[in-house]
Amino acid sequence: MIFVSFGNAPAKQSFTRMAEAIDELGKVTEEKILVQTGNTLYDFYHVDTVKFLEHSEMLNVMKEASIVILQGGWGTISEAIMLGKRIVSIPRRVGQECKHPQDEIVKFLEEKGCLLGCYDTHKLPFIIEKARNYEFKSLKRGDASKAINDFISSL
Repeated sequence: MIFVSFGNAPAKQSFTRMAEAIDELGKVTEEKILVQTGNTLYDFYHVDTVKFLEHSEMLNVMKEASIVILQGGWGTISEAIMLGKRIVSIPRRVGQECKHPQDEIVKFLEEKGCLLGCYDTHKLPFIIEKARNYEFKSLKRGDASKAINDFISSL
């Protein structure tokens, strides 16, 4: 199962670009996909959806998932790193889909080997396949928050 989370950005910052890519992925994969849509406004046809999961439910679903696909916000990414998950992250675009630079956080964590960034959603199926065999690196508890906070402070 692939788990996808859109975070909790307001509906006015709907992440349609990612939603379309996930729904297209649902058409071409035999693996079940569960999407926590958050406030993203999009009608999904090829995946299972839930608006929000309780935090403990989300962690349990992430533990079961073979791959997690996340927007570029730090919260869920940090939890997925701590769980040792295979992470693909699609960063939101500043001004269009968020107010802060997610692409810089995703690139930073990609350089550390913690996740694979997907900057062109048309390449998502190829990045998913790469993630299946990629040797992801983890960060020790506490190191992840420090690394990200130091990085964000440097922006």
